[in-house]
Amino acid sequence: MLMKLNLFLLLSLILAIKCAKSETVVRSYVVKEDKPPILKPLTDFTAYDSREKDRIYLLRTTSTDIDTITLFDYRARTMIGNAEGEWTNGIFNVSLSIYDPKSDKWVDGIMTLVRSFLSYTYKLNWNNQRLVMKSKSFTKTIKIYNESPDQLLAQFRYRSFWRSGTNNCSSQ
Repeated sequence: MLMKLNLFLLLSLILAIKCAKSETVVRSYVVKEDKPPILKPLTDFTAYDSREKDRIYLLRTTSTDIDTITLFDYRARTMIGNAEGEWTNGIFNVSLSIYDPKSDKWVDGIMTLVRSFLSYTYKLNWNNQRLVMKSKSFTKTIKIYNESPDQLLAQFRYRSFWRSGTNNCSSQ
């Protein structure tokens, strides 16, 4: 189950970055776990619009020596994000690349995990920004902040504990 949570959190971070770079002030997504194929250790996710009608993003996963997730934009039919590293065996060391359409370049980042007794804090260095994602045990809300000046970028709320989530992204 921790594997699915880590995967969902990676998707959340990538979507938060895309929301922060968007020109729209508020966006909402509904993220659903796709039914995994038999014998596949990781699962895929699809992000829908707030009405749950249109598919916006698809997150594909593979697990070999290095775990990989790839984020696709359904509308543009292009890959917009990629993350590689280890997050399945109690290790969390991830490097990622996210496409920035304004600069027409891929921007690299590194994500680490700091565990405490009842919470997880994920730290991401990306595009000269430091983002922090905080998730407390037994809560259904995950918050993503710009580390300085502690500005809330996105908030995710689980509908049901492991199956799907709603992402309310806001950028200021």
